[in-house]
Amino acid sequence: MKVTKEQTQQNRQALLEAAGALFKRHGIDGVGVADICREAGLTHGALYKHFADKQDLAAQAFAQSFRMGYDRVTAPRRGRPRTVATYLDNYLDPRVRDDLGAGCPLVATACETGRQSEGVSRRFAEAFRELRDGVEQVLPASGPIQDTSALATVFVAAFIGAMALSRGVVKSEPGLADEVLAQVHAVLGALAQADQAA
Repeated sequence: MKVTKEQTQQNRQALLEAAGALFKRHGIDGVGVADICREAGLTHGALYKHFADKQDLAAQAFAQSFRMGYDRVTAPRRGRPRTVATYLDNYLDPRVRDDLGAGCPLVATACETGRQSEGVSRRFAEAFRELRDGVEQVLPASGPIQDTSALATVFVAAFIGAMALSRGVVKSEPGLADEVLAQVHAVLGALAQADQAA
């Protein structure tokens, strides 16, 4: 039986979604092609019909996962503009920390991306640049820190680092995990306000 164009697209989407969720939960190296196919309810053949290999799938799943999450975070809400708090509240949320399949794939794959293909690295770099640019757009244009690109880089690095640290200690010291997120949230918020007030 011939697969329709619509079904082919649905199969591809199912593979991307399964891979994106599994990679965030278990890491790229912690997930096999068989796991992805099983999660998507498809065969290995279906996977290789759409993607050259696991690295190609990882790069495309990363890009899609980032796009969906970033668009959700930055979507206009009841006419309110996006602010520094928008990013702080979404990237430093304990609920995101506690759900390994949730959140930004930059956090989930930051340390292992260096062991992946150039394609995965390229998608990671594109996501980082877009997130940094988004943060830079909401930072004050004047203040003690004139280089808003550098300040935005610090914010993104703090988002990723704080979430990674918080996830790393949450099982043994949940109070410390919450403290890390709260402290980074407070310091970055104060930094943005101080920069705006200057």
